[in-house]
Amino acid sequence: MSHTPPTTYVLKGLSDVQVPPSISWFPHTIGWKILFIAFIAFSLFAIYNALKKYKKNRYRRLAIKDISLINSDNPYKATCELFHLMKRVAVYLDPSNAPKSGEELLQFFLETKTIGCVHFHKKLSEQALQQMWLPETKFTLIPEQVEVLLHQFKYWLLHHSLENYHQKNQKVNAHD
Repeated sequence: MSHTPPTTYVLKGLSDVQVPPSISWFPHTIGWKILFIAFIAFSLFAIYNALKKYKKNRYRRLAIKDISLINSDNPYKATCELFHLMKRVAVYLDPSNAPKSGEELLQFFLETKTIGCVHFHKKLSEQALQQMWLPETKFTLIPEQVEVLLHQFKYWLLHHSLENYHQKNQKVNAHD
């Protein structure tokens, strides 16, 4: 069955409505085209930088995940795991940290912490580094202190910066 328009006298003087042509979504003027291309270029640049930053900070995410897995119920084992992990991070950031341990390694963490990293307990870290080399029976840190160390280094991982450290090392090497 096909539809046929009515032929009554009421509709005789009416004509069909003309549908306007569709409007293009692409801009017509050169100014909008330039602005559109600049927006696309800026967006690609921002995405590229975000991906580069994401890849660059992979070690932070992995180390924070590993710190979260450390159980502070056994303070000796937790402290050993923590400083082993932090040593790996320090060597990754600067391979010259490989032979460092103890006070030298702690100095690296102090030099690379940012101003916002106010919860860095130097005395507790020194105590943990000294006692780590003792037998487990002579280890005196309690789980709450180890928990403080875990939070301290997790915060350090989130907020450290190598800019000042590299500038300082360049000055030292220039004077040698």
